[in-house]
Amino acid sequence: MELDDVRPAEVVFKKKLFASEFSEIFLTVVRGQQCVMKVHHGRGPRRYYEPDRELDIHILESTAYRRLKQRRICEQGIVPRFFGTMDKFDPKPCQPYLRMFVNDEYPPSAIFLEYIPNLEMLGLNNYTQARMNKFLEGIREIHKALVEHGDPKPRNMLIVKDDPERVVWIDFNRANTYDEHRITDRERAFLDEEEETVEGLKMCLEADLPKGRLKQAYIFYCNQSQSNASDNLDDDYVASRSETIKVAQASLAVGCYYAIFSSQRLCWCLL
Repeated sequence: MELDDVRPAEVVFKKKLFASEFSEIFLTVVRGQQCVMKVHHGRGPRRYYEPDRELDIHILESTAYRRLKQRRICEQGIVPRFFGTMDKFDPKPCQPYLRMFVNDEYPPSAIFLEYIPNLEMLGLNNYTQARMNKFLEGIREIHKALVEHGDPKPRNMLIVKDDPERVVWIDFNRANTYDEHRITDRERAFLDEEEETVEGLKMCLEADLPKGRLKQAYIFYCNQSQSNASDNLDDDYVASRSETIKVAQASLAVGCYYAIFSSQRLCWCLL
């Protein structure tokens, strides 16, 4: 189903699913279709001191989803189905749900995605080799579409709780979508490095699985302040952020990535 030229008055809000400083996510019904509406804050022109690349997360994410839909990646279930966007709209008719956006300098934009219930973040409690292999297959298919995810962390790798066959990659607001006629060797190297990162996560999770506690894979599940350590982390290992980074760099040689870890059930819309 396509959701084009949607007007704010057509959106029926059911509940808020998630909120951050960058976006808010709602379960909605639009033209009879239940879907997730992810609303991004608006952004003005690039400032002179900012890097010469796209910085608008709505454009980054919607561009990636359009490419993935075009290449039939959405149809394969590797990522949520993409229904469309609502660009630079007036949030006032959507009150009180979009009160966070009313006083913004620039109008918000939104994407409409498939709602997938009963999802959990990949972790030791639901890890299987088959699921991990599907995540690897998925990121390879995404890369074939010349989309670099940009944030390959477990919080963006979700399993369907009651379906051992399906895994889902989410959150493309840091994605880079490359032109097949202009992609450089350096950009192709970024795709290769991202796949290596996921392979490194697999290696670390399989090393931690026998003990049932995160140790080698800890770096993939921590944020910069290490403030949300889970109960199933190895206490002896959580010594300092710098030491954790050194261990991860030495064991993986694929760079350091940070994620917020939670053992609770998550909806796919987590950022």
